[in-house]
Amino acid sequence: MLVAALGLTILGFAFLVAAVATGNIGWAWACIAVGGIGLLLLLVDLIRGRGGRDEAPTADAEEADTNADG
Repeated sequence: MLVAALGLTILGFAFLVAAVATGNIGWAWACIAVGGIGLLLLLVDLIRGRGGRDEAPTADAEEADTNADG
């Protein structure tokens, strides 16, 4: 998903350049829309990534934590 967000960022920048070069408001709105979609992809990726890390630690991870403290 991060690759898709990066691709949308590049596409949004291209739309921004086109909007400035042509003075057409449609390109500017396309830039905003693509940026919003990219932001949504990043948020979904962040939420999915945290879901895997919030699980209970395994016995190996707990053992490593107690060895580090002691």
